[in-house]
Amino acid sequence: MNITASRLRMLREAKGLSQREVAERIGMTRAAYNKYERGFSRPVRKLDELTALFGVTTDYLLGRDATPFESEMAAVDSHDHDQMRKYLALSDEGKRIVDITLDAVHERERRIERDSQA
Repeated sequence: MNITASRLRMLREAKGLSQREVAERIGMTRAAYNKYERGFSRPVRKLDELTALFGVTTDYLLGRDATPFESEMAAVDSHDHDQMRKYLALSDEGKRIVDITLDAVHERERRIERDSQA
């Protein structure tokens, strides 16, 4: 899979969209869009639509530019990556609940570590 294909899939999943939904939004068939994500064709004619839909630059989509987030993601194992995908697909209310829980657990572990050092 090439970098453009990989980024298209990552961006689509982060938005919680199906291939069919992306294809409809940019005016093409799901089968044609699927070829982009599998790396069988490059999205030359649909670059403007894809960059607008995903809020990224053409350089990023074509692999000419990396983001700090992407560099950090390279170091994340597959389980954590799957968990992040699930989080990104949550509703705003679901994210709020996870954020509250994560903050509480994080604070608890900081207290335990601080107490063990004292």
